[in-house]
Amino acid sequence: MVPVLPNNRLETIFDRMLDAGAPLAGRGWSGLPLAMWDDDEQIHIEAELPGMAEGDVEVTIHNRTLYLRGERKAEEGRRYLVNARVFGKFEQVMTLPEAVDTEKVQANLKDGILRIDLPKRPESKPRKIAVSAS
Repeated sequence: MVPVLPNNRLETIFDRMLDAGAPLAGRGWSGLPLAMWDDDEQIHIEAELPGMAEGDVEVTIHNRTLYLRGERKAEEGRRYLVNARVFGKFEQVMTLPEAVDTEKVQANLKDGILRIDLPKRPESKPRKIAVSAS
């Protein structure tokens, strides 16, 4: 049997859930959802940044370190009843392997996915060695 709460107690619980300062309100980022993989030619990174525009994101490389920075701003004038979305500044830092040619890195933001392609240096790519018979 489910206990029945008096109306005033139920309203208090409901009011707390809908309070703008409740734990459901969006707050700073704890980490970007991302994936990283490689093939013979490049290392690829994809980060999920839904609702963000090109001007909201910064990609920087310095001394073999990749920095992804940005900020998602909350909509002005809204009084959220429930908000599980995350707002605020974020930064993700990754050390790149020496195999990456940092001069040829490309980044593209499309449909909320930031794709970064990090080409490998020619000397780090696999090369086939011919086998000869003696």
